Amino acid sequence: MEVVARHSWLGEVRRYDENQLLATIDIDPAVRPARLNGQTDAEVLIAAGPALDGYAFDALLTQAAEGIRAALADLESIKSFAVAHVPSELHYDYPEVSKTPLEERLFLEGFTVTASTEMEVSFDFGDSDTLVVRLDAHGRSRGAYVDR
Repeated sequence: MEVVARHSWLGEVRRYDENQLLATIDIDPAVRPARLNGQTDAEVLIAAGPALDGYAFDALLTQAAEGIRAALADLESIKSFAVAHVPSELHYDYPEVSKTPLEERLFLEGFTVTASTEMEVSFDFGDSDTLVVRLDAHGRSRGAYVDR
């Protein structure tokens, strides 16, 4: 994947596909524990059409970074929202995992910036699916769904 930008906080930004960019950020272990392999990274996908460039492109990256920083600062309330609004379609492919409370299993996987006013925060919960919380432009949790 071709590097299309270098951002001061997002690092190398690559074209993921025609309408998305991909970056990888490191998360302080005080905010989210490292993975079992010791890595502290999280994936960031940003919706961006192929014709976006110049000031609009820079503004998009800056806005995405600011939204992600705000979400990281509010991660505990986002997790609480996820637990309080667990979708009914949540099921467990690995029933032994469900013995531990969901809140303790939520592990931040990454972010998807879907528009300038919306973002999704994805959590692994020890199963094959992902629990996703939708945030609005002000960082407020607006819904949750299971990504299979």
